[in-house]
Amino acid sequence: MTVRVLDTNVLLDRPIEEIIQSFPPCKIILPLAVIHELDNFKGLEDQRGLYARSAIRFLDGLRPKLHQGVHLKTGHFFKVEVNHTDVQLPEILSKNKINNRILTVSKGIMEEEEPLELITQDIYTRLIADILGIPAENYIVENVELGNLYSGWCEIQISAQDIQKFYQLNYFSTDYPLLANQYVKMVDKTGGTHYGRYRVDDQTIVPLRRDLQAFGIGPAEGNVEQRFLMDALLNPDIQLVSILGPAGTGKTLLALAAGLCQVINKGLYSKLIVSRALIPHSQDIGALPGDKEEKLSPWMGAIFDNLEFLLSGFAGNKYDRKSSPAEQVGRFMEEGYIELEALAYIRGRSIPGQWVIIDEAQNLTKENVKTIITRAGKGTKIVITGDIQQIDNCRLTATNNGFVTLIEAFKGRQIYAHITLNRTERSSLAALGVELL
Repeated sequence: MTVRVLDTNVLLDRPIEEIIQSFPPCKIILPLAVIHELDNFKGLEDQRGLYARSAIRFLDGLRPKLHQGVHLKTGHFFKVEVNHTDVQLPEILSKNKINNRILTVSKGIMEEEEPLELITQDIYTRLIADILGIPAENYIVENVELGNLYSGWCEIQISAQDIQKFYQLNYFSTDYPLLANQYVKMVDKTGGTHYGRYRVDDQTIVPLRRDLQAFGIGPAEGNVEQRFLMDALLNPDIQLVSILGPAGTGKTLLALAAGLCQVINKGLYSKLIVSRALIPHSQDIGALPGDKEEKLSPWMGAIFDNLEFLLSGFAGNKYDRKSSPAEQVGRFMEEGYIELEALAYIRGRSIPGQWVIIDEAQNLTKENVKTIITRAGKGTKIVITGDIQQIDNCRLTATNNGFVTLIEAFKGRQIYAHITLNRTERSSLAALGVELL
C-alpha cells in the first residue's frame, strides 16, 4: 500500500477529512513535526487557523492509538510517525527546521522499502526531496476545466413550426439536451434570431421577460448575454444567479439595478445586502478608523460608484431632486434599504427575504462559498459575481476557486441560473485592456 506523507501546508488547505478522502485508500503519515507546526497556526483567525483547529480535533478523536496507527472507515490507515530521527541528511540541512524533519521521516520510511510520496505545497521542500531521491508531489485540488466551464446559454437551430408555437403559445417542447434555466439563442433557417429560457419542468423553451429594464437601465443594445442576465435577475423563481465576466461587462451594475428595483420599487425583498472579500490588490491599507461603514468604504469604492450612478436619476419626491447621488446612497443606507457587509461577518447569520450580492467572488474558496449559500433564509436571492482574470488571493487559481466550483456544482438546478458575459460595455479603452493585457 502506498505511503503518503503530508506536509503541514496540505492540512491548512482544507478540512482534513476532505484531504484524506481526496486520496485512494493508502497509508497516511503525519510526522510529529507537522503536529508541532499545527499548534503554531491554531490561534490564527483566518482560514488556516480554522483548518489547523479542525485537524487537531480530528487527531484528538483518534487517540490513544495515533503512534500505532488507526484504520479509518474510508479504508485509509492513519498514523503519526515519531521514529526515523536518526536518519542522516546532508550536513547543510539543519535538523531543527520543520521541513527537514519531514524529509527525514520520509527518507526513513523509504529505507524500509515502502513505496512513498511526500505531499507538499512547498516548492523548496519538493526540490530538496527530489535531490534526496524522495518522490514528492504538490497537493492540487480537483480543478475545473475552463474550456468546458458552463456559460449558461447556447445557440440552437429551430424549425418554422417551432417558431410559430413559440410566439403563439409562448413555449414549444424540445428534446434538445438543455439544463434547467439554460438560455437559448435560437436561429431559424432564414437567419432570424429568437431568445428563450429552458424550463425543465415540462421540457419547453419559453420567451424572456418582456420588460428587462430595472431602475432605469437595461441590457446594452445588441448585448444578448446581458438580456439573458436581466431575465435571470428579475425572475423570482431563480434564487441563485452567478455572473462571470471580465471588467466592464456590467456584472455589478446590472445586479445592483435589479436588486434596487425589487427592493425599493417592488418591495419583493426587505433589503439589499452587498458584500465582498476584503483582499487587497497590492499593498494592504492596514487597519482603518471609524465605524463599520467607514472601515468598509475604501473596499466598497466600486459599489458606491455604481450605486451613485443608479441613484443619480432617482427621485422619490421633490426633495430628492436636490440631493446628490452620494447623499441618496447615504439616506437609503440609513433607512435600511441598503447594507454593506464584510464577508467575514456573514458567517453565523441567517438572511431571510433579502437580495444579496457577493462581489469579486473569484477570491473565495469553496468553503467561503458554502458558508454564503448556507446563510440564505426563506425568500432570499443571492447573486454572485466574479472575474477569474482578477484573482488577488494567492492561494487560489482560475480553476480551483470557489466561484468556478459553484458554477459547476449548481448547473442544472431549478433554482439556479448562470451567465458568462464577454462583451465589455464600459469603454473602448477598457475593452482593449481586457483583450491585450
